[in-house]
Amino acid sequence: VSTQSTGREVMSDTKPYAKLTGEWQSHSNTNLDALLQKLNVSFLVRKAASHAKTSQKIRFDGDKMIIVNDTGLKKKESIMMLDGTEFQNEMFQQVFVATAKIENGVIHVSGMLGNVKLTIAREVNTEGQMVLITKADDVECVRVFNPTS
Repeated sequence: VSTQSTGREVMSDTKPYAKLTGEWQSHSNTNLDALLQKLNVSFLVRKAASHAKTSQKIRFDGDKMIIVNDTGLKKKESIMMLDGTEFQNEMFQQVFVATAKIENGVIHVSGMLGNVKLTIAREVNTEGQMVLITKADDVECVRVFNPTS
């Protein structure tokens, strides 16, 4: 593990997704409320989410990606298997059953949250921001995170 000039820890190997390692702060989102409505999230939680400055800390351990999501109200750790093995995480008081794979440096997660098909793509763009695209059936939300320094 080494430290770049931004102060973020990065993996020393050359895996393209290693750029996701580090701490990220939410910068912008598009269509978050519609996504949360599709996932049957309550009005109060949706309003809190729309104003939250979410941070994510991401690290990798072998075939696992570990994400600590902090909304300021709640801190939660999620573990995703990146080798295609099915995993489960709790989201919005429901069980998310999914698999993950890596293609061209992008981590793709696909599964079911209740009766909704949920897909998530996570990558670092050319500006060094983490882009998180979440689709719940036909609703798409794009969230952009800046690295913390």
